[in-house]
Amino acid sequence: MNYKSFNESLLSWYYEVRRDLPWRQTNDPYKIWLSEVMLQQTQVKTVIPYYNRFIDKYPTLDSIADESSENLLKEWEGLGYYNRIRNFHEAVKEVKSSYHSKVPDNLNEFLKLKGVGPYIGGAVQSIAFNHRVAAVDGNVLRVMTRLTEDDRDISKQKTITSIKEHIETFMPIFAGDFNQAMMELGATVCTPRIPKCVTCPVQSYCESFKNNTVNQYPFKKKSKAKKEYYYNIYLILNDNNEVYLYKETDDLLQGMYKFPKYDIDTSIENIEDKLNLTLSSLTEPIGEEKHVFTHKVWYMNIYVVYTKDKNDHFVPLSNVRDLPMSVAMQKVYKYIDETI
Repeated sequence: MNYKSFNESLLSWYYEVRRDLPWRQTNDPYKIWLSEVMLQQTQVKTVIPYYNRFIDKYPTLDSIADESSENLLKEWEGLGYYNRIRNFHEAVKEVKSSYHSKVPDNLNEFLKLKGVGPYIGGAVQSIAFNHRVAAVDGNVLRVMTRLTEDDRDISKQKTITSIKEHIETFMPIFAGDFNQAMMELGATVCTPRIPKCVTCPVQSYCESFKNNTVNQYPFKKKSKAKKEYYYNIYLILNDNNEVYLYKETDDLLQGMYKFPKYDIDTSIENIEDKLNLTLSSLTEPIGEEKHVFTHKVWYMNIYVVYTKDKNDHFVPLSNVRDLPMSVAMQKVYKYIDETI
């Protein structure tokens, strides 16, 4: 392949049709970094309002470094993958304390920060500082495997590393624009199911288009079926118009608030012992909800129970909406408004 010509075709197309995204209107490494953290595992249309809200509230790296973890989790609520904001918060605090609030423009230094891996490293260092480092996400993997008819398993890290190294052999000096162009191509033209090959600006360089094998790439070993879990969720209310809550300790949802959640075969007596509460007897569930995570599915029966007890876990109902909660728990909370 004539990569010089390929690069020219790709960049010409990108400059003409690129989407007007808010993080493309800044050279601030902090804002570019934040956008890339948000965009991991999340669609652009979902990220845009979160990004705009964060930038309005936290316009500088220091402003987010100085915020409390709980408030940041609340702002992030609904975006999912909460380790992203926890790691980002730790990283920007490190930048403030160790790098005088300036995002390192050295890849090796940047990669030392919490939550910064090869993709984030490549994206921020190329877009913010124009370093010739590839940013290889799912879009780029799809483009490259189709271009070269690469049938290696893209779920394997060695495949991703190899493709990254290959891209870096022909990246032009406009590294940030090139990385964004590759991602834009994958997101808008070289799409997973119905690629728009007829309008592709680099169609003439694509081996899979030439051989009518586009839909065979990329190859990824099928993942295991999602595990299913069945829970009873309890809205425990006392006479003070308060509801029982406690913080998650699970790594993925750490710091988020949740209602008591138990396997469906856990008896109410066992729950009373665990929580040190005396509860009213159970009636029929007031609702059922399903929540799908990346690797698992929760099926939830929602119950309202009452107690005359009080302790530090009870929170006024009027305050609950100010606390960070996972989307699964937000689905449960709506039943308070509907039934009480």
